[in-house]
Amino acid sequence: MFWRTFFRSRNTQARLTIRRFLIMAGFFPLLFVIQTIHWIGFILDELLFRGYKAIEVRSPLFIAGVPRSGTTFLHRVLANDEDRFTTFALWELILAPSISERKLWLGLGRMDKFIGAPVARLINWLERQVFSRLDNIHQISLSDPEEDYFTLVPIYACFLMILPFPFPDELGHLAFFDDRMPAAEKKRIMAFYKSCLQRHLYIKGTGKTFFSKNVSFSPMIDTLNKSFPDCRIIGTVRNPLDAIPSHISSMMAGAKIFDNDIRGHEFRDQMIDVQRYAYTHIMEILPALPENRQMILRMEALQNRLGASVQTIYHRLGYEMSPAFETYIQTQDRHQKHYKSGHGYNMAEYGLTETMIYEQFSDVFELFGYDPPAFPVSPEPPPPNGAAERRK
Repeated sequence: MFWRTFFRSRNTQARLTIRRFLIMAGFFPLLFVIQTIHWIGFILDELLFRGYKAIEVRSPLFIAGVPRSGTTFLHRVLANDEDRFTTFALWELILAPSISERKLWLGLGRMDKFIGAPVARLINWLERQVFSRLDNIHQISLSDPEEDYFTLVPIYACFLMILPFPFPDELGHLAFFDDRMPAAEKKRIMAFYKSCLQRHLYIKGTGKTFFSKNVSFSPMIDTLNKSFPDCRIIGTVRNPLDAIPSHISSMMAGAKIFDNDIRGHEFRDQMIDVQRYAYTHIMEILPALPENRQMILRMEALQNRLGASVQTIYHRLGYEMSPAFETYIQTQDRHQKHYKSGHGYNMAEYGLTETMIYEQFSDVFELFGYDPPAFPVSPEPPPPNGAAERRK
């Protein structure tokens, strides 16, 4: 990636402008230092906490929806059932994927709390300065539950790395995982991912169900099922007229951070291909699982009938809802009915039309009952020269 970024980026989306050169010159050392610390932590785990390897990851729950289909909202709602589920917080993903790092940070946190939590207050202030500009796209806090794709960064198997490294031939296969990833790579990646879950349960305890939300897992449903044969998977979908431009908008916002060349339609078309595969996988692969281990949920149901949707999830997947969590869901249901997203986008900005989206995703509209766009009626073309006169 270093070689391609600085020496082989001509005629790619990673063309090396002065601004991109400066950004990547700072990004590479940061990435190297962070990943080196993580791998030191993993090595210490093998020396000090080898017991994590004996932990069984029983019946994990995965949310694997299409991008921009309410996965974050559903994840954070269900994560409030703390008696049942345990999930990764953002700080655990980016600062402490290893047991050694987690214990270090937790220890420092206890010391900070003992002296009045000045460091915690400083971190809270800093994260609002850094993350507040992204609130309309994806609200971020170090303490919030977050997608666990960051667990795969240490082995460079995280599709989000396509933003700093826009080389589809290197990372694009991650978005088509079940079909394009070589078997040996699938085994390696899933073994590492499972070890991350075992480490998490080593800290949190094995009495809870591990719960993950990751839109990058929608291309991996078959692999997830084979790696965790007792897992449960919720697939979320959304009207493509909303999901497609919203996904492109959010990814372009990330690409601009690294000054990628997204002036044409190449990046847009790549993201549409990613969405196409995600929808197809959820429609075709997920229903093949036993009924009590899978469910497909429309984002619109989460917005308008949150309480009923969560009740259906629990009933179908075999969970019992505690009275405290049921009260929480009822409160959230009332609030959600008044929620409006602040993420704005204009599909024309990306060269998209409703007709283009419908033509590529007509099966999604039909299967999930989404109304097709109201196509304008074209005026009847004039008759060929002389035809009108002949009709007279």
